[in-house]
Amino acid sequence: MNLADGYSLMLEAAIEASRPDPELRCDEWAEQYMVLPKSGPQPGPFRFDRSYPARRVHQVLSPNHPAKRVVAKVASQMFKTQTALNWIGSLMHRRPRNILALEPTDTLVKRFSARVSTMIRSVPELRERVAAAKSRDSRNTTQAKDFLGDATLYMNTAGSAANLAEVSAPYIYIDEIDRLDLDVDGEGDPVELAEARATQYANDCKFLYTSSPGIEGFSKIDTLYEMGTKEKYFVPCPHDDCGHLHSLEMEYFRYARDEETGFMDRAWFVCPGCGADIDERHKVTMLPDEAAGGLARWVSTAKGDGETVSFTLSAFYMPIGAITWLSLARQLARARDRLKRGDHEAMQVFYNTRLGLSYKNSESTTTAEQLRRRAEDYPMRVLPDAALVATMAVDTQPNRLEVQIEAWGPGMEHWVIDYIVLNGSPTESADVPGSVWHRLDTIRRTPLLHASGRLIMLSAYGIDSGGANTQDVYNYGQARKALNCVVLHGSSRPNRPIMGSAPSKVDIDWGGEKVKGGVELWTVGTDVAKDWLSNRMQLTEGGGAMHFQLDLPPEWFDMMVVEQPHTKWRKGRPVREWVKPNGARNEAWDVSVYNLALAHQLGLQKWSALDWKRLRDKLIPPNLDLFAVAPQPAPVFDSVPAPVLASAPEPAPVVDIAPAVPVQPEPIPTTEPEPAAQTVQASVPPPMQPPASEPAAPAPVAPAPAPQAPVPVATAINRPFVGRRILSRGIR
Repeated sequence: MNLADGYSLMLEAAIEASRPDPELRCDEWAEQYMVLPKSGPQPGPFRFDRSYPARRVHQVLSPNHPAKRVVAKVASQMFKTQTALNWIGSLMHRRPRNILALEPTDTLVKRFSARVSTMIRSVPELRERVAAAKSRDSRNTTQAKDFLGDATLYMNTAGSAANLAEVSAPYIYIDEIDRLDLDVDGEGDPVELAEARATQYANDCKFLYTSSPGIEGFSKIDTLYEMGTKEKYFVPCPHDDCGHLHSLEMEYFRYARDEETGFMDRAWFVCPGCGADIDERHKVTMLPDEAAGGLARWVSTAKGDGETVSFTLSAFYMPIGAITWLSLARQLARARDRLKRGDHEAMQVFYNTRLGLSYKNSESTTTAEQLRRRAEDYPMRVLPDAALVATMAVDTQPNRLEVQIEAWGPGMEHWVIDYIVLNGSPTESADVPGSVWHRLDTIRRTPLLHASGRLIMLSAYGIDSGGANTQDVYNYGQARKALNCVVLHGSSRPNRPIMGSAPSKVDIDWGGEKVKGGVELWTVGTDVAKDWLSNRMQLTEGGGAMHFQLDLPPEWFDMMVVEQPHTKWRKGRPVREWVKPNGARNEAWDVSVYNLALAHQLGLQKWSALDWKRLRDKLIPPNLDLFAVAPQPAPVFDSVPAPVLASAPEPAPVVDIAPAVPVQPEPIPTTEPEPAAQTVQASVPPPMQPPASEPAAPAPVAPAPAPQAPVPVATAINRPFVGRRILSRGIR
């Protein structure tokens, strides 16, 4: 060999050494390098014979595939996490760039980080590229792992906007995206925030989103899936004379019980092509894809947006040795049995975790149109004959107050008798004429008309302190505590009582000075209250039924059905909560919840039929019903100038009425003269209490006023009714 030949060989070797490694698809890398841990169900080298459908998902994740967004809406324990690990491992080995992996909770972050560490230890090619974990080495921690190429794998929670804003990365993985808040720290969609981290990488970026879905209409993975190609895994019919390609859908699933024992002993599919039975043993020939010598393949059912490839897969595709069709059938049968009893939780779990489908909760299928059709024609601000107690709840918004008045009767049957929107800023003082708080005081002071013709005052009213005007609500409520004004706040913890047993003391800013424990804050178990209302939404009469008025604003009915129950998994346990779409209004729903809480504070849920009868006998003596006039609609308060009803002075307190104790046959007189027609003023009574277990001493009777000339009874023809002021009071 001469020098020229040696030079040529050296040049060829240098060129070959400088040539980049051949591009490996993600699926090829997984089969060549990935080693599964000994603690797993299938230790040893990774093979797709345990998860044939996952092969194409790996191929789409490869850097040379044009897809920008990969979405996997699949059942639990399918291939989501292992696919993400294979993808991350291939990037660390062959394409070193920053990677961002996001989980819903800190616990899941630690769990995923542990699996990444196990992968690094099991794969020699990765072990060479990642620093060993040491107590003093910041390059290999739970939340960050540096690897060759001056790149880092970041692992964090997706529940904080700060976590989504600190890192710039072209490759992003978000797990269980339906377990995330739809609005992260008030800064927007977690998907948009995450993808903004790859802005600098143009088309050289890729995002992987995986999750089992949640409630239909509130599922983020559903939204992402609809953006893409919506691919389903089609398998051939195993019978030789058919071979029809189809997906394993619920409509073709069957199961049967043993006639003698009643135990379920068989589950199968029916081929939509030939109608023949397909047993689970046929999975061996049905599931292999074309790369494994089979006929199964992914079939796109939509064109998509050109950037997103989306997949869905159910637990029916589990390999032999995993959960069986018979086990799934038994779970489905149990869920159907619970559904017959009104329990939707088991069916939702089956749909989400086994079918990989979002669940449409029939508890909440009541539509706004259905509510409008069952609205009733009764006068506004008039208590029906069956109702004896009135409450008022207020929701605060930055530019208005939304007020709802409800009437309550036996069995917690209730009627919405007014819904008022008071436009104006809650930052204005109640002392300012025309302010929202001033107008709210006017409504509070104005008595309500009963169907019998008697006048009844509010027993209690409450204001939601959540939102941007918390301190304004505190100041207003503290000043009117003696008038039965209750400051309310929804509980952040699930399964709390509808109304707390005792308030908490909260500091307030009163005239620029801090007042320690200046206001009592009552906590409302909003999720339990919403469940209570939702479960009774279809009732038209009787205990718990809610009645609506025809003249309520059209948007009121929309707000009553905008929220849906949603089951989230926290610390391995399902947690039921109510959610609404971003930007949707729900003020009517909220004030309905707070009115229910006020009814519970008054103890109405504990009242017996005898308690209600005693209250009726006290407020509406039967011998006076003959002189009652037909109720007349009340004026619309937002259109009435504030000074009209607010100019009259506050009256003296009225003596408490306690229906639970023996009552006097004669009515309790007041110390005030009879008010003028249509301008009746009265103080708000103390909160109603539940019935006493033992007879209490009779309430003291106020001294009788000086004799006055009898007031002639007005008729419906010549003038409005002028009657005694009647306060709907509780039972002590």
